[in-house]
Amino acid sequence: MFAAMTSRALIRWAELHERRARTVPAIVAPLVGGGVLAAWVWWRSSGGIAAASHAWLAGAMVAYAVAFMRVPFHIYWRGDAALLAQLPIEGRPLFDAALVRCVRGAAATAIAAVIGIAPIALLDGRLAARHAAVAAVLAAAAGLLLPGVTVGAAALVVQGGAERALRAATALGGAPARAAPQASAVPPAPATSPAATLGALPGFAATLVLAAVLLTVPWLSGGESHAPAPVVLGALGAASVVAAVAARAGAAIMGRILRDVSALDRQRLAALEIRPPTRIERLVERLIGEARLGYRKDAQLMRRRFPMAFALGALAFGVLVIVGLAQPSDPTPWLAAVIGGAASYGLVLARRLRRPPIELARLSATLPLAPGALARAKLAWLLGWWMVFVAVPAVFAALRQPEPVSGVALIAGATILVIVAGASPR
Repeated sequence: MFAAMTSRALIRWAELHERRARTVPAIVAPLVGGGVLAAWVWWRSSGGIAAASHAWLAGAMVAYAVAFMRVPFHIYWRGDAALLAQLPIEGRPLFDAALVRCVRGAAATAIAAVIGIAPIALLDGRLAARHAAVAAVLAAAAGLLLPGVTVGAAALVVQGGAERALRAATALGGAPARAAPQASAVPPAPATSPAATLGALPGFAATLVLAAVLLTVPWLSGGESHAPAPVVLGALGAASVVAAVAARAGAAIMGRILRDVSALDRQRLAALEIRPPTRIERLVERLIGEARLGYRKDAQLMRRRFPMAFALGALAFGVLVIVGLAQPSDPTPWLAAVIGGAASYGLVLARRLRRPPIELARLSATLPLAPGALARAKLAWLLGWWMVFVAVPAVFAALRQPEPVSGVALIAGATILVIVAGASPR
């Protein structure tokens, strides 16, 4: 008679596996990232405490945005998710092991953020404590709130609640109810993509957290915030704890989540109801000639397989437009953080374009395509994403500032980096 796998035993097994797979000590990344952030804050501190505070907050928000984005990969978008789903392990140990991974990722980001506060501590210790409080609250959101929301989104998909939630929201908004579908031999396609739900709800929660933290910007540099900063930070911390406790209470569904999301991950690229190219994609197709077939394939599969690319692109677009309209007194940290973060994510997308399941190189080599056509198709997709979501709103934001030269130079440098990444061979 075998004993059931406990949370402690599963966490110990996962830690052993991660230690064996790791080639660089885990502490290296937060130390290096914290050093880079501290150097950036120190350089900006010559303009005063407000400039240093803005630089720290911009860098910290990019770091925590990455931590938020990694939460689904700690929980169910993992290489061992399908294996764990087939093992006789109860839901609570699976959830606890995933939560520990999320907490450790949040702690690593918090270490980097706290190291970045060092130049501010040399200027004003009281204000440094305020920045540390913001770093702690963001870490709680990354380690507790986002895992709770992510598991809730997966449970909604698994239990078929995404479609019901959409219909309820439509009815509350006063829109006419959708007519019942006609009987057909072909089953109707779902109105909402499960993959979109898995990415949209955590992305929405992350956006709310970052927007709430932005309300504390004046308080961080000694001024009066738009809302009571202690209340905002306390509410975020309490919501994080409540979300984690609620998710753990319903963790029995975790095994089903792993099974269904793993199956969804395999069928997400099926040829069923893949939507046709958008107007922008059709325009790009006409411009790239013989590479259009490869481009159309990449555009359709990237939209279906990686919806987070469009969610994060829309977030960057919105932030840059707000910076352009608001014309803050110190726009450089915000422009640098958003453009630099988007460029880093562009490097990730360039790698994903060349790897399975988007590109199967051995099969593509057998097709009668012109040399370099596939490479041009991938560069065209990456440039289209970059121009629509980043370059155009960034130019608008930079030109709206009193001194646009530095902003335009930053955009040009990031664009060159993305082009080189898209054009480089696999």
